[in-house]
Amino acid sequence: MSKLIIPHANMQEKAIFEKFGIHLIEEISAEEFEKVAVAYISMHNVLNLATCRDNEPRCTTLEYFNNGMTIYIMSEGGSKILSIQKNPLVSFTINDPYEPAKDYLSASGLQVWGRASVFKKHEDPAKAQEIQKYFRNSEAVAAQGLEQAVNNVNFNIITIEPYKIRYLDLRSGFRNVVWEKE
Repeated sequence: MSKLIIPHANMQEKAIFEKFGIHLIEEISAEEFEKVAVAYISMHNVLNLATCRDNEPRCTTLEYFNNGMTIYIMSEGGSKILSIQKNPLVSFTINDPYEPAKDYLSASGLQVWGRASVFKKHEDPAKAQEIQKYFRNSEAVAAQGLEQAVNNVNFNIITIEPYKIRYLDLRSGFRNVVWEKE
């Protein structure tokens, strides 16, 4: 079960947005929002993951793949793994390039809060194989002759289950619409 928080524009804000061809969403079901969020997540492959350990925040740009709203990241290691093991609460952003000189109102992206878990690929090969079904770059890896090398690496596999998502895409009518898992 989930809920949505849809900010409502006042009459003056509506008039300004409409002047620029923007019609803000005033109603959408949680199910429909989830479809929009999954489509956005699926259109991209890079996120900025924020973790925190011992009051030391860290943000890392990473490639990801997904199954619905569940995010998967394969990583050789690093501080993010230790941070997730100590504090599984994470945040990440996914966004489109922003070119304000072309369209000042074109910013778009997701801000996500989630709970992460991590395991080594060789610790649970069946689970790793199930997750790798969603990996989007298998053909590219094979075409570049990297299949054996990738298969031999004992990757850490990070799984992130979102519990809150905020979406901004004014041109599509979304002005900081918030989805929360209950």
